[in-house]
Amino acid sequence: MYFRPPFCPPPTGWNARFCNWLLLLALLLSPAGAVRAQSFLHAAGPKIVNANNQEVLLNGVNLGGWHLQEGYIIKPGWAGVNGKQTQGAVKQTLYAAGMTDAAVEAFYQSYRNNFITKPDIDFLAAQGFNCVRLPLHYDLFLTPAQRAVRNDVLHGTVTYPTYVSSLNDWYNANQLFTDPANLEAFRLIDNVLTWCAANNMYVILDLHAAPGSQGTDVNIADALRPLDLWNQPIHQDVTVRLWEKLAARYKNDARVAMYDLLNEPNNVPSNQPIHDLFERLINAVRAQGDNHLLLLEGNGYGNDFNNLTKNTFTNQANLVYNSHRYSGTGYLLDNNVGTTDAGSPNNLRTIGNLTRFRTTWNVPIWVGETGENTTTWMHDAAQSLNSVGIGWCHWTYKRFENGTNAALFHIPSPYIVDGPAGLPQVLTNILFGNAVANPAFAALAPNQNNIVNYPDGGSYQGLTVAPANRVVWLKGSNQKFVSSEGGYQAMTCTRAAYGAWEQFAVEAAGNGKVTLRNSLTNQFVSSENGTQAMTCTRATAGTTEQFEWLINPDGTISLRGNNGAYVSSENGTQAMTCTRTTLATSEKFVFGVVGSTALASGKAKAQPAGFYPNPVINTLTYEVPSSLKAHRLTVVDTTGRQVLAQSFEAVGEQHTVDISALKTGLYVVRIAGANFNSEFKISKQ
Repeated sequence: MYFRPPFCPPPTGWNARFCNWLLLLALLLSPAGAVRAQSFLHAAGPKIVNANNQEVLLNGVNLGGWHLQEGYIIKPGWAGVNGKQTQGAVKQTLYAAGMTDAAVEAFYQSYRNNFITKPDIDFLAAQGFNCVRLPLHYDLFLTPAQRAVRNDVLHGTVTYPTYVSSLNDWYNANQLFTDPANLEAFRLIDNVLTWCAANNMYVILDLHAAPGSQGTDVNIADALRPLDLWNQPIHQDVTVRLWEKLAARYKNDARVAMYDLLNEPNNVPSNQPIHDLFERLINAVRAQGDNHLLLLEGNGYGNDFNNLTKNTFTNQANLVYNSHRYSGTGYLLDNNVGTTDAGSPNNLRTIGNLTRFRTTWNVPIWVGETGENTTTWMHDAAQSLNSVGIGWCHWTYKRFENGTNAALFHIPSPYIVDGPAGLPQVLTNILFGNAVANPAFAALAPNQNNIVNYPDGGSYQGLTVAPANRVVWLKGSNQKFVSSEGGYQAMTCTRAAYGAWEQFAVEAAGNGKVTLRNSLTNQFVSSENGTQAMTCTRATAGTTEQFEWLINPDGTISLRGNNGAYVSSENGTQAMTCTRTTLATSEKFVFGVVGSTALASGKAKAQPAGFYPNPVINTLTYEVPSSLKAHRLTVVDTTGRQVLAQSFEAVGEQHTVDISALKTGLYVVRIAGANFNSEFKISKQ
């Protein structure tokens, strides 16, 4: 999980019908045919790139609390058992409440089945995240019989040394990880890979709880005994064999972005043992013929890389350095890109140290965990990291708490450790749609914050063609968004953020060309054949509304009109034109896909009206076409019950409605008027 020193205290609906509605909508909008294959990622100097050498910026979410439960995720402020808030302590609490080992294991099976499902992944993709990091517990790679021996240590019927002796016996008899098809961890991994591939998302496999425990923080590794990974050779041998099996299974799988070999070593007396284990793990993976990117985490919860630099390893290709950035009492950290720790150049918490280390050792950097802070701090961290070409992965997707917390969503009580009576409700509450959005969601969702998943135009999918049947925004080299201006005036590239006027459906026009249709007005972009400034007013598409979508060597894209000239942003100093005969910076754009679902056909579908904020506290502001003389707004809850209705007669683009009387939860807003219908989802706080 995250850096929480001993002196730092732990940080303190949708229902099934709505989930089914979302799934139906996704199925209706999904394109027929096979999903585009993902591109293997590799390191090119200090960048992560795809097969076309386009830079990739991975911005994602950790799926903490799923394979491995940390006590504070399960119940904030929980005292645990004998001072431990481990997953093992959770099981001990259930044993003490009268549950048998079989009953506890059956609950955990249902918990794992419910906590993350395909709708969760679909939702994250729709928000613009392009990867998930999957924290793994080594005990789910054991057979049920082997895991039962480990559970017996928790029961007190088997001693810890006896369990370690059993590990030795299983290892020597080659009885570990030999039947992947029947091991729980592989089942869960394969499910996530399938769900993510359907959304063109990547997966990072993270060994979060290693055999023996990689540090003194027992909670993040569900430790039976702290630091024993470094004290008993069998634990390292088992770890190496586990990565050999993972590499053998996934070496040709491009859906996997990276292997995170060992999460957050902490309070290891020196870095030499960490180096020696990484050397073994790197060599073991490469011996399987696996060239995946390998994430390395240093001592001190993933940040101290002394004696762990690239030059110290035999196999130096495709190494990525993984920093975990948290700020709290006693270890305050700002998000200024220029902040450095000059006295500790190999400590990678400050952004200045990250960029300096990246340059010095010519290696990519990725921040595999960050979060657990104020929404402002987390938002600023995401923006600052992306501004210097570093991707990040938020900790975490959802965790239990009745009030808001720093996860994207919070799961209401009851809590697992409150006893068996509440467990059926727990299994319901963890399902997709039943958690409640936290402010962190709006602060971090890429589609709400102009966070670019792939700068310089490079797409993590390895796109070498136009994103046909997708809705996109375009940003010029002046860092401003292209706007249709609603068709009221010539197009510009001056908007600081994108709304409905700045979203365009890309549609194939034949002969390798595309058209761009504004999502709100349904009017086509026209080059005007270069005779005047570009407009977005055409009801139908002719040759002057067709463009070549060109991908430049640096990963940006350019548009060439039917007149053979290039579209220019004019750097935002005047209206856009299609008159340039050569390419310069003003004729290059980056793009982002709005949502993850392709349009069902070449005809653009009506897009949601522009609206803000989301989540909403008191008032909702939304936009409609200025030509709409009257419309009706209705709000329905997740059961389909209408909870608000209001009619508007006034002409105008922007309207505000008071929803302060609505209860906290998720709602669908519907707007209907002459030749206009729109629908979008909001979270009421």
